[in-house]
This record gives sequence, structure tokens and C-alpha cells, in this order.
Amino acid sequence: MNRYIALAAFLLSCSQLASQIFMPVLPDITQNLALTEGASQAIIISFFVSLGAAQLIAGPLCDKYGSRPIFICGQIILVLGTLLCALASDANTFLAGRVLQGIGSAAPVLVSRAILYATFKGNKLNSSMGNLAISASLVALITPLISGTLADMFSWQGMSFALIVYYGFVMVFGLIVFPTQQSSNISLRPAALVKQYVDISLSRFFVSMAVLKWAPTFLYLTIQLYFPFLLRNQFGFTTEQIGQAMTVCMGGLLIGSSLAKAMQKRVSHLKVVVYLWPALPISALTFLFFHGSVYAVIFAYCAILFIFGGYFPSYMYYVGHFHTSRSSTANALVGATELLIFSVIAWLANQYLISGPDSISIIVATISIIVLLAAKHLSFAAKSNHCIQGEVTCNSKPNDSL
Repeated sequence: MNRYIALAAFLLSCSQLASQIFMPVLPDITQNLALTEGASQAIIISFFVSLGAAQLIAGPLCDKYGSRPIFICGQIILVLGTLLCALASDANTFLAGRVLQGIGSAAPVLVSRAILYATFKGNKLNSSMGNLAISASLVALITPLISGTLADMFSWQGMSFALIVYYGFVMVFGLIVFPTQQSSNISLRPAALVKQYVDISLSRFFVSMAVLKWAPTFLYLTIQLYFPFLLRNQFGFTTEQIGQAMTVCMGGLLIGSSLAKAMQKRVSHLKVVVYLWPALPISALTFLFFHGSVYAVIFAYCAILFIFGGYFPSYMYYVGHFHTSRSSTANALVGATELLIFSVIAWLANQYLISGPDSISIIVATISIIVLLAAKHLSFAAKSNHCIQGEVTCNSKPNDSL
């Protein structure tokens, strides 16, 4: 594997581990810190909210100063946050650690993509994005298993120290192989930043492009908060069994990302989106009619993660195509929106809307319709050969017609 792809994969895994490793042990955290189920979910959501807010600052900083200094600062904050979680004996300390982890994770999320945009072009960029998606899927696949196993052996606090060691390794590796990047003249004045974000958000295909990321992320967050409690309360799973079940589900990410990489060599990114779409209604129907079977529930969640993995390369292609010179800023806007808004909606849905798998099926079915509408709108980009960067339009053919 190319060293820059490896670095991008390592960086993205830092954020993935921070966000996912506590999910299988959420019932244990709830018990040890004497929390209600809703309070423990709120603490987990605090990570995503702080991650979203931090991206709004980290994205423009990456575009202006290059990724290296942002990477270093992010890793330091990530280590400090993880240390607080490891030492937490009460809810407030754990909450502070999660917030710091979220802030620190903004850097590796954005820098991992910025490295590939700066290093590769054309088909090589497409291939590198596919490789990044596959590596991210592999990390997601093994994280629940690692979490459940380590928590049974050392407690959830003990497994946090292993994360600190890993983050240190990634920081050393990054300092050795980080590519040289030039700074830009992007203004960081608040008014200028707001204008950049407004320009990007009002560009013609921004929302449709972002839906490819927002939709699977929202479903992932919503179901991920509910799933461990479903497995424990309805099927009597232990912490280790929850980790194993979520590992199986994460296999959907790997299948989706691998299939998308293979498909993009033969068909357009838009066709990849359309061809993979049936997994969403299939998941909704499975949750609705077969929720009494643990195998069916796991399959339904696996289908959601299949879409998550399969849509990631297409989303990254459209970001690079529509916002070439401001990819980190555009990524930050998409990421901040999904995490600041949709993570809160996911938590609220768990509190007030979700009463069982049947309500999950309604949410999945609704999102599937939204995705189909977004794909239809993106087809106009292919027909008009638009390349939009804020308010700037150029004639670059995306080769994405249906």
C-alpha cells in the first residue's frame, strides 16, 4: 500500500476508534457511572457534537496552513481526551474526555482526506478513496470485537490506555511520512469563513452530494445508540456477545466499500449509488417483519452499514469534483452538519420515537426515499457537466450520467 494511503487510513482509524470503541460497552458504562440509559447515550452523542463543531474550524485551517500542524494538534488533544476517559470515575470526567476526543478527532477525519486530494488525481484518486473506504471498513469491523474482548479482560477504562498507545504510534508515523503541502490565501476572519460556508452550502448540488454522507451516518448513529440495549434487553446478550454481534454487522461496511471500489472501475459513481440503494428498503422490511429473530436484526443493521461503506467513495468523489480547491472546508461543512444536527436528532429519536425495531423500519424507509431523490438530482450534474465550487462553475465532465 502507498505510504500516503496508509497514513490516511491510520488517521481515519484514530477517529473511528474514538467514536466506536465505547459503543459495545455502553451498558457497562451506564452501570459503572450510575447513569440512566438516556444520559449515557447523551454522553456518547457529546463526542459527535464536539467533533462536528471542531470540523468547522479545522477544515479552513487545513486549507490555509496545510494539514501537518492540524494533524499534530489533533493527536495531542485526542490523547488527552482518551486519558480523561481512562481515568474517569464519574460522569462529568467521562463527559469531558469525550468532548476532548471529539475535538481532537476532527483533525484526523479531515486530514486523512486532504492528504489523498493533495497527493493523487483522476483515477488514482478514485482508487485511493476506495482503498481508504475499505481500510475504514476493516477498522470498523474489528473495533466492536476488540472493545468487547478488552472490556471483559481489563474493563472499559483499561482499554482506553491501549488507544493512547495507538494514537502515539500514528503520530510518530505521521511525522515521518507526512507529505509536503503548500498553504493558501484563504481568509480565516469569521465573516470570510461564514461566507465560504454559505457559498458552498448554496451551491446547486451540495445538499444532494451531502445526502450520500448524511443519510447513512444518521441511520448509523440512530441504530448504533439503540442496538446494544436491544441485544441485551431483548436477546440477553453479554458485553462480549454484543461486541461479536456488532463485529458481524460492521462486516457490511467492508462488503459495501469493497463492492463500490470494484464497481467504480466499470460504472459511474452515480450508478454505484443507485445499484446499492435497494439495501435500504430491504433493511426497513427486515426490521418490520422479522425483528423477533436476532439474526434478522443483525442482517438489517448490516444492510445499513453496507450502504455506509458503499456510498463513502462516491461522496468523496463529488466533494473533490465540486469543491476541488476547498475540499477540507466542504468536508468540514458536511461533517459538522451531520454531527451537530443529525447526531442530536438521532439521540432525540432514541428518546421519543424509537419504541422497537418497527419504528426503526419507518425511519429507514423514509431515509431511503430521500437518498433516491438526491441521486435523481445528482443526475442533472452529469447531464449539464457542472463543476461547482461555491459560486464558481467550470466545464469538467464528471462522467456520471445514468
